[in-house]
Amino acid sequence: MKILILYYTKTGHTLEAANPVAEGIRNAGSEADLVNVKDFVADKLSDYDAFIVASPCHAGSISKKAGIAEPIKKALNGLKTDALNGKKCGGIAVNAGAGGEVTLKNIEAILMDKGNGEYIPGPVARAGSPLSLWKGRSVSVEDIELYKAYGAEFVK
Repeated sequence: MKILILYYTKTGHTLEAANPVAEGIRNAGSEADLVNVKDFVADKLSDYDAFIVASPCHAGSISKKAGIAEPIKKALNGLKTDALNGKKCGGIAVNAGAGGEVTLKNIEAILMDKGNGEYIPGPVARAGSPLSLWKGRSVSVEDIELYKAYGAEFVK
């Protein structure tokens, strides 16, 4: 299985979470490519069997319609309606305090609108600082292990 992991990060925390997901996928015998949202080309999705979205939580605990980082939301909304037909999809999030689960639900809603029928939500790590005013704490060792396990389970 070949999996594209699309991520956005401002302070590096979301990449700290996406890397162990990719490691878990690779350890399970599949391929994983990490793609920063600024380098994302939607037409390349056809080269992949599965798609995982990694987003920091932006105001996710404030509004049920918020949560996904704008660059990720823009990339996902720009996909063709049937872009994810037949693809397994997932999502992971990082939040400073709360709201990561809302981010995952909103990622799922957009992916379903783009044709996905199988969404597997992943872990939410607590890292960073509110409003990303400073770097704050990193993703914990325990959360890194959860992300690795998610990657390995995702390919099964």
